[in-house]
Amino acid sequence: MEKIGVFGGTFDPIHYGHLRIAEEARDRFGLSHVLFVPNQVSPFKVGDTATTAALRAELVRVAIVGNPAFGLWTGELEREGPSYTVETLRALTKKFPAAQLYFLTGTDAVRDIGKWRAPEECITLAQFIAFHRPGVTESEARFGVPDHLEPGITFVEMNGLDISSTEIRERVRAGRSIRYLVPEGVIALIEEKKLYRVVE
Repeated sequence: MEKIGVFGGTFDPIHYGHLRIAEEARDRFGLSHVLFVPNQVSPFKVGDTATTAALRAELVRVAIVGNPAFGLWTGELEREGPSYTVETLRALTKKFPAAQLYFLTGTDAVRDIGKWRAPEECITLAQFIAFHRPGVTESEARFGVPDHLEPGITFVEMNGLDISSTEIRERVRAGRSIRYLVPEGVIALIEEKKLYRVVE
């Protein structure tokens, strides 16, 4: 059975930390592909997105060039309003009916899975892989996960890259270098579109 990773996020912008998580999941779980799924609006970040959805998708596109195992799925951008994981997993289950889906997330997000829309259905549609995120330990994340959902979540420790999109936006705004935090193509697009600059 084909195994497909599903990596959703705001990706504002995508950085090497995201790419490292995707590659670790591909390698460790034998995934044939990892689909990056930029959201339209996260239900937890309404009014807190700095860049249009189309530009964030383009940032992902240039970041994954050269890796045939990585792909971009823009289904969430075709729906209006907040992006809910359950709707994405329903759509991808229909698109890939013979595949096993693996949903890539972090301990910070999975800690609040009980607040998601239809969390029980999410767990039945995909195996969840929760990577350690700075500031939220596995034990803290498990404490927030309802007992009946925990069997559907695999927690993974990895030597990740402690990079945040917020930090990158702040560095650009301050005129500081973001080289080696994001791929060169992402830097070029940020400069071309003048993203994250202070508008005067």
